[in-house]
Amino acid sequence: MAQPRGSTAVAAALEQEIANLYAAEAPAMLRYAAMLAGNPETARDALQEAFFRFFIARRAGRQFLSPKAWLFRVARNYILDHKRSFARNEIGIESALDVACPTPDPAAAFTNAGLLQRASQIGLSAREIECFRLRGEGLRYEEIATVLGVQCGTVGALLARAHGKFRQALGEEGRQSIGFALAAPREKRYAS
Repeated sequence: MAQPRGSTAVAAALEQEIANLYAAEAPAMLRYAAMLAGNPETARDALQEAFFRFFIARRAGRQFLSPKAWLFRVARNYILDHKRSFARNEIGIESALDVACPTPDPAAAFTNAGLLQRASQIGLSAREIECFRLRGEGLRYEEIATVLGVQCGTVGALLARAHGKFRQALGEEGRQSIGFALAAPREKRYAS
């Protein structure tokens, strides 16, 4: 049975929407997923699962205020579920933590790995580190809040605490060396 002409146009528009979204968001999502999972295969699975679920939801007519935040949250939840299933089966994932992040810029990967190692050394909580990672991938406070399932103010507080801990631990010279992370612009959420 042939599809009506209008449904073909809708399907083509949906395909183009998802292709554009994938081109724009997949690299950052893959970097984030790889850091969170510590395993490139799990990261790729999470990326695929997020876009597959997005496709199903959009095909069903669901609209999203922030597709980027929704996709990051689905990928995050997939990875956390995957880690929980490993923990229940008592399969160690410690060895996967040494897997390199699949990034096209080796210098950036080295810098990011160094920053994250330093973050845990200076006492950043897991949630502060995750906020820091998501902000580094270019997500806005509102998007980070959606991904983590917290209020926007909580994101601001977590990032402020993380920045304070970095400033205290690294001093002025260290702050200059990690510029982008500590110089994250404050977001204007309310009209003056």
